[in-house]
Amino acid sequence: MDSMSEAFDQMQMVKDVLANSDKVSEVLQESTHQFNLLTSPTFLPKVKDQGKFTLPCTLGHLELDNALVDSGASINLISLSMAEKLGIAGALQRPTTSIMFGDATSKSPLGVFKNYHLKIGECIIQTDLTVMEMEEEKDLPLLLGTPFLSTVGASIDFHKQEVILHKVVKERVDKEPRVGKDKDERGPRIEKPRLERARVEKPRSDRPRSICHCSSSCFALSSSHCDSSITQSRYEP
Repeated sequence: MDSMSEAFDQMQMVKDVLANSDKVSEVLQESTHQFNLLTSPTFLPKVKDQGKFTLPCTLGHLELDNALVDSGASINLISLSMAEKLGIAGALQRPTTSIMFGDATSKSPLGVFKNYHLKIGECIIQTDLTVMEMEEEKDLPLLLGTPFLSTVGASIDFHKQEVILHKVVKERVDKEPRVGKDKDERGPRIEKPRLERARVEKPRSDRPRSICHCSSSCFALSSSHCDSSITQSRYEP
């Protein structure tokens, strides 16, 4: 009896499939399509080095055209000679961190200057500057790491090759020209706020040898060091 009942159920299933052949065909096609999507990955074309993101800013009384924006650095870094130009070399606080480079070496900074004013457009940002004794690079006088990027609400779009500082907004107040016979002057017109954007500096073959090109975010302190992955660790005196 059991075998007869099982055979009856199978016959009934075959009848149901034949009666709904259109729906069964759609289900099979959809299943095959999903399977192909899972087993056929899309290969993206490789993109060349997009260069370094640099940002014009004013640091104290110095106007800089090419401060390096580095999302891989956990500090804001300047050289000792730059600190002397700013007049802060004698007012540094004792460092509490050491800097680790990409080649697993580490070095202790000379000190930190807290809340130094950095100006972008009409916005002033309080910035902690870590000072290290190293050869000053004219092309890269200042490195701005994640503390700065977090403060200004930065987002990096590598596809569009831009860094947008969402909290740094410029407003221009202009006056429209006089109109009418009585030449009445209209009130001030405030243009739509424009977000500050960093620019991309393309790789150059004439850069000093002390600049490392291991990645688009690398800022080498010397020819023998690479700090593409600068991190902080506790400093032991």
